[in-house]
Order: sequence, then structure tokens, then C-alpha cells
Amino acid sequence: MGVVKDVLLVVVGLAVVIKGADHLLDGAVFLSRRLRVPELLVGLTVVAFGTSLPELVINVLASFRGEAGITVGNIVGSNVANILLILGITALVSPLKSHALILKRELPANLLLVLLLVTLVLLPSSGGLLISRTEGLILLLFFAIYLYLTIFRSKGEGMEVEGVDGTVPKALLRVFGGSVALAFGSEWALDGAVSFAHHLGISEVFVGLFVLAVGTSLPELVTSTLAALRGNPYIALGNVSGSNIFNVAMILGLSALINPISLPRRAVFDVLFLLFATFLFLLFALTGGGKLLGRRRGMVFLSLYALYLFLSIQMEASGGGSPFLALREVLLHLL
Repeated sequence: MGVVKDVLLVVVGLAVVIKGADHLLDGAVFLSRRLRVPELLVGLTVVAFGTSLPELVINVLASFRGEAGITVGNIVGSNVANILLILGITALVSPLKSHALILKRELPANLLLVLLLVTLVLLPSSGGLLISRTEGLILLLFFAIYLYLTIFRSKGEGMEVEGVDGTVPKALLRVFGGSVALAFGSEWALDGAVSFAHHLGISEVFVGLFVLAVGTSLPELVTSTLAALRGNPYIALGNVSGSNIFNVAMILGLSALINPISLPRRAVFDVLFLLFATFLFLLFALTGGGKLLGRRRGMVFLSLYALYLFLSIQMEASGGGSPFLALREVLLHLL
């Protein structure tokens, strides 16, 4: 009976997530057209914040409970999944075209933020690996500057579309309702998937690194995929870029401000892998011509995400050993 309940929870949760993403996208597209702002900007702000709601609630509550140690792993793992897994799948559904805002501002801002995070993680501290309240304030300041520049420098860049049905308050209600549905639906699907995995005897390591990692990125995954299918690729692109900045600058900064975050040893590997993924995304954007991410590069992203998961599992299985030793084992098996 427990297994049936778990499966039902997953099915219902996924249905709620998909419906929530549908309402969130409808409201976001309407706002983009009615308020004359680019779809990319709506993806960077409204959609990104809405899909990051589960991470915000989970990590802030964890900080209040003094369990902030799970915050960095959750956020960094989610950001790696956003770039490699979600953009990889989105590119397979509909190749992503380049955009001036992405090249000039968003990707450089993402790279700068990850470099800041790497610096904060590697800074020597008497308490070991630690993100202090002061460093949390620095991240929040970065977020405030980013939000100001994103909103006020993009005014009037979009084009109003005549004959759009509905009102702004109704669209905002759909965005809010869709965001709430994403939060609850993803939690139900995640709880059901974790419980189902335990019933099948799947290892804790696999549950933690795959089920939880994909589960916390479920709102971004469903929303970005639906956006690509519906012909709104810039919303999908803005969703990932904005979510990654929101996760690190806002959620991690706020969590550290509530309670300083003590980092596990493997956090260094995670943030360095996030830096690599972000740099690769920027490199692809600069060398792709008019196409930001095609299907072949989408497959590269998915392959790298599989490698990240494999290395993570090897590290956890060896008690947090070196990722380089894990990579060496992979190469030996391939050769």
C-alpha cells in the first residue's frame, strides 16, 4: 500500500507542477506583452523567482533551524542541474537562439557571481570552510545591484502586442498561483520519489544526489521545457539564468545572514564544477553565432551532468574522497 501511495504522490505532484508551470507561463507571457518588456526579462525575474520558490522556502527554514549545512549543496547542485540538465533538455526540445541581453549582461553576471562564490568558499577561516554573515551581506548586495540593473535598464525594450486578452492583476494572480502550485507539487513529487526509492532499496547516495537534485530543479525543468515547446525559448533561457543568480545571491546570502553556513569538504568540488559549467555556457554563447545552444551542445551538457552525478556518487561512496581519484577510475575503466 505504501508503494501505491508513493506512486500516486509522484503522479499528483507532477500534474500539479505541470499545471502550475502552465499558469506561470501564461501570466508571464501576458505581462511581457502588456508591459512592453522583453520575454527574456520576464524569464529573468518573474519566472525565475517563481520557480526558485521551493529552494527559498527550504533553505531559509533550514537556516532558522540551524541546519544551514544543507543549503550550499542544495543550491549548487540545483544550479549545476539548471545549466547542464535543464538547458540540455531544453536545447533538445528546441535549440536556443542567442540574445544580446544574455551575451552582454546575464552570462557575465552569472560568471562573476560564481567567481565571487568560489572566492568566499576558498577564503581561509578559523572555523574551516564557512560562509559568514558578512559574506551573506555581500551576496545580497550583489543581488540588489543585479535586480536594479536588470529591471531599470530594460524598460521599453519589449514590444506591446495589441489584442492581448486579460488584465495585469489577473496575470499576476496566475503567476502567483502557478508559483505556489510549483512549490507544493514539486514537494509532493519529491517526497513520493524519495519514499518510493527507499521502498525499492535504492541507496541513500543515489537518492540524495539524483532524486533530490532533480527534484529541487523540477519547477525549472518543467517550466523551461514547456516554454521551449510553446515557442518561448527566451523565457526558458531567462528562467535558468535568473534562477541561478537568485539561488546563490538571494537565497544563499539570506541563509548565511540568518546563520553562518559551515561547508562540507566536497563543497569545493561542487562550486568549482559550477564554475566550469557556467564558463562553458558562456563559451558556447560566444562561439555559437546566432545559435546559443543547439542539440549537439545540449547533448554535451547532458553528458557532463551525468559525469557530475557519477563523480558525486563515487565521492560519497568513498566518504568524501577526491573527485580527481574518482575521475581517474572513470578513465581507467574507459581505457
